[in-house]
Amino acid sequence: MQKRKKVKAKKILLSLFIIAVLVLSVIIYVYPMVTGALAQTSIVEYGNLQVTARATCYFIRDEKVVTAASSGNIQYYFEEGELVRKGTKVLDILPGGGSYVTKENKVISYYIDGYEDLFSPENMAALKKDTVESLDIQMNDTHRDYAVAGEPVYKEMDNSVWYVALWPKSEDVIKYKKGGPVYLNLPLGRVKGTTYDIIDSGDSWLVLLQFNRYYEDLPKLRKLDAEIITSNYEGLIIANRSITTKDGKPGVYVKDISGEFIFTPVSVIASDGEYSLVESSYYYEKTGDETVKVKTVDPYDEILNHPEKKRNE
Repeated sequence: MQKRKKVKAKKILLSLFIIAVLVLSVIIYVYPMVTGALAQTSIVEYGNLQVTARATCYFIRDEKVVTAASSGNIQYYFEEGELVRKGTKVLDILPGGGSYVTKENKVISYYIDGYEDLFSPENMAALKKDTVESLDIQMNDTHRDYAVAGEPVYKEMDNSVWYVALWPKSEDVIKYKKGGPVYLNLPLGRVKGTTYDIIDSGDSWLVLLQFNRYYEDLPKLRKLDAEIITSNYEGLIIANRSITTKDGKPGVYVKDISGEFIFTPVSVIASDGEYSLVESSYYYEKTGDETVKVKTVDPYDEILNHPEKKRNE
């Protein structure tokens, strides 16, 4: 009987030990990950900050549709998207339909939607949001064996410069700066361009982007929902949760050599809503008629993650 009691006691102690280990593991590993309770500070480091926006993009090109002068069988000499030199025969329409020759160096495409004149560089500043959004845009491949007189057979396109028109959300308008760089994320890769113009259309803003980089599927594109990188910065990155205000000035609490956390003002250059890129070491601010040099954060400073706790102490 006594022996059984000892065995039972040992089992109880072992069970309690296992439970204690599990509870301790939860406290040490799981709880901090869920609540961030042990992550009281972070280190200010260099990083990359991208400010992005999504929008419906309308592609604008200098392009001309060529129609068949008469009916007949089509003999093609170039594939979709090829760059053809001035004076080169593109196709023949037989019999008696004649030869079609380029007058300038152009990209040849067989994708046509009927809105080539509307979406032109000459007309793009006058585009209206309601009109454009109501269009039923269908890009059709006109490559075929037989042509009917008056029907489009191909288009010539200038691929050296092209544009994108978009109407951003009201909160995204400030992300665009005229003349500033932008990056358009397309299915085949990212293309760099500039913000060509920002036009007040009354109830909305029309933003025009300009590109001079080659993109393989450009002749096929007219309308596409895409992500635009409106700013791409490198510098000191701070999580927005670490930024607070004191006496109306934004700043963070930096740990000094004594272990105390001291309020240090920051100058925010850009923010994506979650992180901010800030000036390093010092910045200048206007105070009355004077320009004052302000000491700010340095790389590898240790800062509070939740400064509101410090303010409430």
